[in-house]
Amino acid sequence: MVHPQEANAVLPGKPLLRGWFHAGAALCSLPLIVVLCWSSREDLPRLFSLLIFGLSTLALYSVSAIYHIGTWRGNWQRRLRAIDHANIFLVIAGTYTPICFNVLTAWQRNLTLITIWLLAGSGVVLALFRPSTPRWVRTGLYLGMGWVSLMILPSILGMLPWLAVFMLFLGGTLYTLGGVVYGLRWPNPFPRILGFHEIFHLFVIAGGWAFVLAIWIWVLPFPRS
Repeated sequence: MVHPQEANAVLPGKPLLRGWFHAGAALCSLPLIVVLCWSSREDLPRLFSLLIFGLSTLALYSVSAIYHIGTWRGNWQRRLRAIDHANIFLVIAGTYTPICFNVLTAWQRNLTLITIWLLAGSGVVLALFRPSTPRWVRTGLYLGMGWVSLMILPSILGMLPWLAVFMLFLGGTLYTLGGVVYGLRWPNPFPRILGFHEIFHLFVIAGGWAFVLAIWIWVLPFPRS
């Protein structure tokens, strides 16, 4: 690890805002976890599903902020980068979890959760143990996990109001657009201040909060069967 005085230094070509958007999102995630867990305190299975969502969100933003704001070298850089990439798979699966567990029923609930967590596990293994995997492979897996939602769309349409479905669709679309920006490394408007990676982070935050609203307003009180 570098000297503390160097931790906040800006590497050549590293935008000044790198990581700060996710730092703010991490702080906002803490009260979100408390509210979701408190609101579901009388239903432990529901609470557990919401806790998975909240903790995966907090982990994503926190590790991303630490990795992108600090100046890391050698093994620390490689480890944090691997965990940062792995957390993307976990937050996608973590977002599916309360929706599938509380809204879907029987075999569809189980099949979707097993599918999405197997994909997430595969992504985590690649991120942690095969960090040289090409960017397009990781990006394709991120997007593929996101659009597993097509498999459950008919059921979701029949169980949740149209506005909830719209928010879920909006979240997936924003994640997809962020993935495209990340894969193309474009647009990159202000490389010294706000580059393509910061735009990717903003899309992730916007998509995440669309899911937060859908889960908070409609999934949290949904009468699970």
